[in-house]
Amino acid sequence: MTLNIFEVINNSISDFVENQENKALKRGTGSYSIPFRGSIFGEIETAKVLSKLNAESVDVIWLGSNPNVPESLDAILSPSSPSHYEGFVQQAMNDNFSEAYKNSEGANVPLWDPINKPNNKWQFYSEIFNKRFGEHKTLMANIVLWGSKDFKSFTSQLAKYDKALLERAIQFSYELNNQIIEYFKPKVVLVPKSSNSPSSKNWLLHSSNLTDIQHHEVRGKVTFKFSVGRLQKDDFKTTVISAPHPSYTPRIGREFRESAQNAIFTVLQNC
Repeated sequence: MTLNIFEVINNSISDFVENQENKALKRGTGSYSIPFRGSIFGEIETAKVLSKLNAESVDVIWLGSNPNVPESLDAILSPSSPSHYEGFVQQAMNDNFSEAYKNSEGANVPLWDPINKPNNKWQFYSEIFNKRFGEHKTLMANIVLWGSKDFKSFTSQLAKYDKALLERAIQFSYELNNQIIEYFKPKVVLVPKSSNSPSSKNWLLHSSNLTDIQHHEVRGKVTFKFSVGRLQKDDFKTTVISAPHPSYTPRIGREFRESAQNAIFTVLQNC
């Protein structure tokens, strides 16, 4: 029987925030703290995904830094704020591996599906992965589970509130992400540039754990920069691409968009 990695991950999150020293994080742990987004293999129901994992593989894991939910950080920083935790508990129990809701027809659908129903910004990367590996082979997950306006806001504001709490949150998130990477063993991992920091060296995908790192630049209205490295752990090998957030990509310019995409696609030919 396939290990229910989604249940394992959710139980780990519950155990972590239930710890008394992390009670502030518990307030800001909501439905959005489920790490995964969208669908995989065209499915969002956990049982169907686990069944397909017996015969199919996740070729790409596309990582986001953290949820775009400023209310999460607000709750963490304000002891009098109502807790969001019940939303996480309900989401973890709704038989879907990613954050989802019932639509007007009663069907479960992803709250946000940046892989299969992306807007123009997110299409920049999803088009590359779909072209190389086919549709429904990319899984998206957030690295850090708590939300904010942006990742810099999360780290800077939480550090002022409780630096030790921030360090525990970050380290736990990286440990959880390691577990996800080692379980799925993807061919490629896309990492946001904002995620590498000196404090994240225990993270498998940290630049210090990679070899054969190559830096690329593509000319545009603004230069598109990305790097590619190789990770090997025991018999597992993967290609790690560190690239700008999708919101950056329109700045490249429409006339340079395809050349930037082709630069990444060329790298993927060896994966």
